[in-house]
Amino acid sequence: METVAVLSTGNEIIQGNVTDTNSRFIASGLFRTDLRLVRVVIVGDDPAELSEGISGCAAKADCVIITGGLGPTEDDYTLEVLCGMTGCAPAVYEKGAARMEAFFSSMGMKPNPGDIKMVSVPDGAKVFENTTGLAAGYALTFHDTLIIAMPGVPGEMQPMFDNEVLPYLQTEYGVRVKRHLTFRSVMLRESEVNKRVKSLPLPFDDFEWGICTTPGMNTVTFVEKSGRPFPDVRIQEEVRRALGNTVLGEDLLEKEVVAILAAEGITLAAAESCTGGLVAERITSVPGASAVFSGGVVAYSNTAKADILGVRPETLEQFGAVSEETAAEMAEGVRRLFGADIGIATTGIAGPGGGTVGKPVGTVCFGFAVKGGTETFTRNIPGDRERVRRFTSQTILNKIRLYCTGN
Repeated sequence: METVAVLSTGNEIIQGNVTDTNSRFIASGLFRTDLRLVRVVIVGDDPAELSEGISGCAAKADCVIITGGLGPTEDDYTLEVLCGMTGCAPAVYEKGAARMEAFFSSMGMKPNPGDIKMVSVPDGAKVFENTTGLAAGYALTFHDTLIIAMPGVPGEMQPMFDNEVLPYLQTEYGVRVKRHLTFRSVMLRESEVNKRVKSLPLPFDDFEWGICTTPGMNTVTFVEKSGRPFPDVRIQEEVRRALGNTVLGEDLLEKEVVAILAAEGITLAAAESCTGGLVAERITSVPGASAVFSGGVVAYSNTAKADILGVRPETLEQFGAVSEETAAEMAEGVRRLFGADIGIATTGIAGPGGGTVGKPVGTVCFGFAVKGGTETFTRNIPGDRERVRRFTSQTILNKIRLYCTGN
């Protein structure tokens, strides 16, 4: 097996309502193997288009990975189409059915007849367990091509791909995961990361490398080339020297923050306005956060800022809700309220409305209060509302990380 095609399904993708992140995730995973991705295709929820898409991909690749169409609704056609193409009959995966029954029973409900579709697979297919949802994944052969079907929900697809599909390809098809190194750099532009890496004194002919970018973070991956020495130690040294304290030790910034706070015995409290609790949500998504996160307040209105956090009315009147002066008093207030070692605050204009000439959309003021004093700063973050909020949370989490590591 040498080549792979990825087929993402769903009208929501075709219509632009949902971004196809599944293909990117799978491509990133395949980059670390000796498989070569040759095609990415997106089709809507139409049986004829799905069948045509599978056939077209199968003609170009040794393996076709499908995401989506495994749900319980009438527009989920993956099982139906694959059974029609391969001549297999659908069969209920009993272990999955029992798990689904227990899931609905725990909420005082019973499965609907359509729900059985999620735990049905082509008869004789290799089944992949879904540890975060209900729809089972599976693998079967169509002519000489391996077909793998997984759920379209990223939170279900990603662990299935990493924990079930890749090990299956390794064991059954001899796919090799190549030696590789991954670095995650926060709060540097992609172009800056690219420039720094390209300038390193490394033997670039001996490996491949690439950058994947999300708001506030760049992931740089180095992968060995077959038959070439992989200078992993030298890469580690040079990249860490070039990217410095922007390099994370964990895969997510919030995980690193919680780990550092726990190691140092430091507690944190958050006062949020424009982020609406996003900072607190990211921190509390990490297991063990209860040991370090004292609490948070979403103080959206000026009344809440004054009554709960103790921001002075004269501060709000003179400087406005979006100001470093207000951010400072929010941070100090939430630190005092929860008795935390660190109090942080975010207040800004996430848009699309609310901006002025002096304070345009994307203006965000930050407060950072500790026993020794309070620091404030302002950032102008371009983009839509979600990007402003996400980048704001990334900025303040990184500030916490740098403070706790003495940077």
